[in-house]
Amino acid sequence: MQMSEGHDKKISHRRFLAVLILAAILVCLLVYWLISQAAALTSDFTKNMNTIYLREMTNLTQANFKAGISLRYSGLKAVAESVNDEDLESLAALERFITDAERNNDFEFMAFVDEEGFYYSRDGRRPAASKLSFLAELLGGGDELISYNETFLDSNMIVLGTQVAPMNFEGTDIIAVIAGFTADSIGQNLFLSSADGQTNASIVTGDGSFIVYNTFFSDFPRGSNIISKFREYAAFDEGFSVEQIEEDFRNGDSGMVIFEAAGAHMCMYYAPIEGTAWYMLMEVPYEVVDELTEELSSRLNGNAITMMACVMLLILFVFCIYLMNLRSHSKQLEDARESAERAQRAAEQASQAKSEFLSRMSHEIRTPMNGIIGMTEIARKHTDDPDKVSDCLRKVSLSSKHLMALINDVLDMSKIESGKIQLKNELFNLRFFLENLENIYGIQAQEKEIDFKVSLYGRIDEFIGGDSLRLNQILTNLLSNAFKFTPKGGRIVLSVSELKHEDGHILLRFAVRDTGMGIKEENLEKIFEAFEQENAEITHKFGGTGLGLSIVRRFSELMGGGVTVRSEYGKGSEFEVDLPFSVADNARMIDWKTDRTPAQRTPEPKTYDFAGKHILLAEDNELNREIAVELLGTGTGAVIDEAEDGEKAVALFAGSEVNYYDLILMDIQMPKMDGFEATRRIRAMERPDAAAVPIFAMTANAFAEDEGRSLQAGMNAHLSKPLEISAVLAAMNAILHHGKPGEQEMASRIVKGE
Repeated sequence: MQMSEGHDKKISHRRFLAVLILAAILVCLLVYWLISQAAALTSDFTKNMNTIYLREMTNLTQANFKAGISLRYSGLKAVAESVNDEDLESLAALERFITDAERNNDFEFMAFVDEEGFYYSRDGRRPAASKLSFLAELLGGGDELISYNETFLDSNMIVLGTQVAPMNFEGTDIIAVIAGFTADSIGQNLFLSSADGQTNASIVTGDGSFIVYNTFFSDFPRGSNIISKFREYAAFDEGFSVEQIEEDFRNGDSGMVIFEAAGAHMCMYYAPIEGTAWYMLMEVPYEVVDELTEELSSRLNGNAITMMACVMLLILFVFCIYLMNLRSHSKQLEDARESAERAQRAAEQASQAKSEFLSRMSHEIRTPMNGIIGMTEIARKHTDDPDKVSDCLRKVSLSSKHLMALINDVLDMSKIESGKIQLKNELFNLRFFLENLENIYGIQAQEKEIDFKVSLYGRIDEFIGGDSLRLNQILTNLLSNAFKFTPKGGRIVLSVSELKHEDGHILLRFAVRDTGMGIKEENLEKIFEAFEQENAEITHKFGGTGLGLSIVRRFSELMGGGVTVRSEYGKGSEFEVDLPFSVADNARMIDWKTDRTPAQRTPEPKTYDFAGKHILLAEDNELNREIAVELLGTGTGAVIDEAEDGEKAVALFAGSEVNYYDLILMDIQMPKMDGFEATRRIRAMERPDAAAVPIFAMTANAFAEDEGRSLQAGMNAHLSKPLEISAVLAAMNAILHHGKPGEQEMASRIVKGE
């Protein structure tokens, strides 16, 4: 009986051991299968990551390429629109114009095409344009056409073609313009390679021939076709082939391949370029997006060995270790996925922010333009009703000023981003500065029925040194923002106080408080970002570019200070700007009483008497001349002589009596002779009034460097178009009634609104 029980126990132990071994084997097989599945999922994840990464890189590069080509189209059209009658007088004149246009726009080749298919280049009239692949489409009215490697050119070029307004030339109509430039300039100018040197972008035709050669294969013997490169040098990973690339090229599809060449493991994504028969290729080393996967796979293999060894000792322990590692592996995959999604969301948000800005700018620009166009039409229909016409003109003026403010915001932001802002350190009168703000916003407050006050705490130096123009932009942006969001019956206060005064320097705090709608706490930082507003509802209800507060922050930091904000949603906001200034020795002090309220008045337009004054106006645009003569001459008594170019302006001045002209208004961009050269020639004349006669630049060039060029040429002031007539008249008055060049600074400051 005992022997039987012992035998049964041995059998039981053997069975248990057999079951244990079998279970261990099954668990090991199960573990191996699970790890294989995980590895397969990891491989799929890697491919998806490669595809997403390269697709987004390709889309970004394609967008950059399209933008660059679009700019070249715009430049080509602008060149065509600049042709004047003198350029069409003869073939030689047209050849000179084309030669200059090629040099100024980096074109290797440029020609005008007539309705019969002939082209006119710097080498004369040729019929070879019939070899242009898109000639028939161009003559048939096609616009913005592009081709490559045209046979009528001596070298491989990218050729652009576009329609132009018909121009009569020697009995035929010129209807189109074409231009060629080297393919290499695309890579140089359109950023088709990354800063780290690991990502390359190329452009090929539908048969694989290179247009822009910027590829991993550039280290191999140079060839002209990517398909040939693959056949000769590449070995593809499983599931990829050169035949796949050829088929996708034929069908206009995008795709990805993974290959090895010269020991390098590479990924390449390709996609068609919209509007062309070309393809964009994007290459990146496989390890760039594969590093995380390799790390996970390495850990997984180590875990597998550990788990299999542990299973032989204790099955439950193996299961526990496996489960723990499986969870860790899953979390790492999830973290990697979330990281990729965050990067993708960031890219989408950046793209969305730009798209929303462009949409907002389109709306903001079209709104005042609609007002200008609409009110002009209404005024035209009511010419017999002076009151109606006057009201329309008032609204046109308001819309024009709104449009100009939008343009100035964008230009200011552009100059800040490009680092072209130059701060000035000049003494200015703080009392006059604050009184000017009082007058401007006091009227606005009266119209909106808002209680607006200016407060100055303590006694502060009257004359301080710094950049008054940038200070004015900071405070006008803050005040305009406050007036935008403060309802009727609300209150706005601008306060100025001294925080520190030592060693000839002071630190002033400018605070703008309002009882407007306020800002939610989570949006307090967002409002200072360029192109951002608190939310879409704010954009739709109040409009604006979203640049004002960003300009405030940038200018404050450039001036050595900073801006802070406190706000309670639904109750109002307070913006504080702390800025350093210098002070003059023995300066007078401002001692205002607190809560200074602007006078409730409506300003009356100033009138000026320029009777007996002679003004020379040089302006090539007939409409601009008519506007200037009407607004500056009518009602002032000034006699205005007109010159349509720089040469005539010089001739009129040279032929006049000494001291006949009291002022010259000089446009910059004019035919025959520009305003800079005309000014230099007048200043160089040997007559007593040549150096003394005041000359004002009158131009659409509005940047600081443009003003510097005007002053270097010998001009006294720089007036930017569109002209602020009241400021121009005030500057003219400062010159004409004070009569000395020493009044230049006064005139210039009046023009700038300082």
